[in-house]
Amino acid sequence: MYRRVELDPETRRGGGDELLTAAEVAELLRMTPAWVYEETRRNLIPHMRLGRYFRYRRSAIELWMSEIETGPTPKKPKPLTAARRRHTQTSLFPSSVGTQPASSVKAAARRITQP
Repeated sequence: MYRRVELDPETRRGGGDELLTAAEVAELLRMTPAWVYEETRRNLIPHMRLGRYFRYRRSAIELWMSEIETGPTPKKPKPLTAARRRHTQTSLFPSSVGTQPASSVKAAARRITQP
């Protein structure tokens, strides 16, 4: 999701910043208008709603593009704690499964079926 950016007073007043349609943004990004509308509905691209229409401020789109291009700083992976190490080392299929003698299995079955 994009984050809102405070604009300087010149940009906030309009300052000649052009409003684009979804088709123009699609052309700028070399994507389809359907993709632009979908990203807009998911609130992943900066936009404004004017009645039933979406418009995109060119400067906001360019800033958004530069943020995507540079990307966030990568996070370092967390070191494994003792509990996480144990969890990753345990098997999903313990060795005791299927090793019970048949007589104990039959006895358990009898206990379940008896009233």
